[in-house]
Amino acid sequence: MSRVISFLNLAGGVGRTTSAVSMAVAFSEYGKRVMLVDLDPNGGASFSLGLETPRLSATEIFSGRPRALGMIYKTADRIDVIPANLTLEAAALKSAGKKDSEYILQKALENLEYEVIIIDVPATNSYLAKCAVFAADEFIIPTRLDILSMRGVFSAIELIEKFKKSENKSYQILPTMVESRNKTQGLISADLNSRYGDLVISPGIAKWGGFSEAVGAGKSALSLFKTSDGAASYREITYPLL
Repeated sequence: MSRVISFLNLAGGVGRTTSAVSMAVAFSEYGKRVMLVDLDPNGGASFSLGLETPRLSATEIFSGRPRALGMIYKTADRIDVIPANLTLEAAALKSAGKKDSEYILQKALENLEYEVIIIDVPATNSYLAKCAVFAADEFIIPTRLDILSMRGVFSAIELIEKFKKSENKSYQILPTMVESRNKTQGLISADLNSRYGDLVISPGIAKWGGFSEAVGAGKSALSLFKTSDGAASYREITYPLL
């Protein structure tokens, strides 16, 4: 049975997609068979891995065709991907409200033969986000160290606690774009640690321009900049999760 880890924060621009892609690749480098599911209709994770205009996508799951294996693509980063495209949101809207519809993603993933499945969740309190919560027992909440991003953290935790009743669920908070000399970030980091303690992945991921450059190249930073500090940071925080 696969481990399913959803990456979510109900605020945008927090490094969620970068973290989902980077940690998926890190798990693969450590020898795990990994799939990444792009559940964001904007398709950021798909684009980041060179899948700009996929013909089949996660739309197949919400259109009642979960066994359409053509929606699974292999990438140069040695992970498999179920990408997103602009048809995903319309398919999800048609599916929402049907009996047990919140379990549709969970059921589609449960028979796939991967050791780790990572879901990149859209930054909205939506049906797609709800499905991602039902499908996972583990959650990573990436966040910038600013007030709006922290509001997204609180909302994400509220969403998890509301819909995921399993006693086995767990979540961790991952600070991103960290600037060690930024006083405001330092204050927010201290508050975050006082609230959540060991649930905060410390010291987080430092701000680094290479992540944006990797997106433009259609590869993960771990593949494009193998020996960089940014790549090393994601490998380091992934290792304890093996």
